[in-house]
Amino acid sequence: MICQRNIEVILHFALHSLYYVLLFVERMFSFMICISMLHQVYSAYICPENTAVQAEIVDQHNAFRRAVQPTASDMLEMNYSEEVAANAQAWVDKCILAHGAPSTRMINGYELGENLFYSSSPYPWTDVVGAWHSEVSHYLYPNGSTNGGTIGHYTQVVWNSSYRVGCGMTLCPNNIYFYGCHYYRAGNFRGWLPYKAGPPCASCPNACIDKLCTNPCPYINSYINCPTLKARVGCGNKLVYAWCPASCKCINKIIPIA
Repeated sequence: MICQRNIEVILHFALHSLYYVLLFVERMFSFMICISMLHQVYSAYICPENTAVQAEIVDQHNAFRRAVQPTASDMLEMNYSEEVAANAQAWVDKCILAHGAPSTRMINGYELGENLFYSSSPYPWTDVVGAWHSEVSHYLYPNGSTNGGTIGHYTQVVWNSSYRVGCGMTLCPNNIYFYGCHYYRAGNFRGWLPYKAGPPCASCPNACIDKLCTNPCPYINSYINCPTLKARVGCGNKLVYAWCPASCKCINKIIPIA
């Protein structure tokens, strides 16, 4: 029995190691495809499979999120997600150059947010994210667009509960460079502000790094009045507990809308 147990342990670690080896090979294969596809000396600096590029994308998002005016009390720190990135890459590879239906960007039953950008020339990701953010020039908190212009790319970049980002890019026919980022959780819900104005991290005083909150709630409520249901009925009620997992399970965490 001892020998059998040792064999099981060895097999477990062998399979665990094989998984990470295969994951590494897959990442390297995707990276080489990106480089060979673009045929550019600088392609390694715009391929999102490159971890340095991923850091660039995240840093640029977080810099903009810290700098919102008025300041945000509940702005979550954004991190990179390979799972979200795979979804974004799958969409840009289609070269449709437009937003897809919500069904094209789902993870674990949750809809992802989406920002897209395309150009006849390659741009570094700081410029791409900067282009989305530039819509701030005609955005006024809390009123919205000041002139009827587009603001949705900007508001997605600074949506407080979008705490994971993953991006993809490809070279489409007619020499079009197509970039896309998906966001978990999605932003841009009609009738909602992108964040709560207030002193930085006022909503997360014990979970804050450089003006950004680090306490996302992994659940969502089924109903908008869950805080009221929790206060009046309590989470001991089975229906309230089932309908309002974020309110019941996430104490002192930033709760997403959906």
